[in-house]
Amino acid sequence: MPRWLHRRAREPRPPPVQWRPVAWARHQPEAEMLAGILRDNGIPVFFRRAGGVDVPDYLAGGARVLLVPADRLLEAHALLDPQEPIPPAEEAGGAP
Repeated sequence: MPRWLHRRAREPRPPPVQWRPVAWARHQPEAEMLAGILRDNGIPVFFRRAGGVDVPDYLAGGARVLLVPADRLLEAHALLDPQEPIPPAEEAGGAP
């Protein structure tokens, strides 16, 4: 009997997560604080360097961009800056 008949059927993979920028931080400690606020409210988040020049002597220095799943973008925006109006989806770069 062929070997491929005994293989278990693969489960379908979930669709990939679309990560969207929600905030900008001036340095790593500020990015960690903002990420903590989002995580405490159940929103998955990660941050990365915002580009530019990397100075190895100042590892925590430099701008960071916080990213959240696209379907949680408005909720994350409301948590981080409740006083700022939320732009329509077309202007915010969200899915139509």
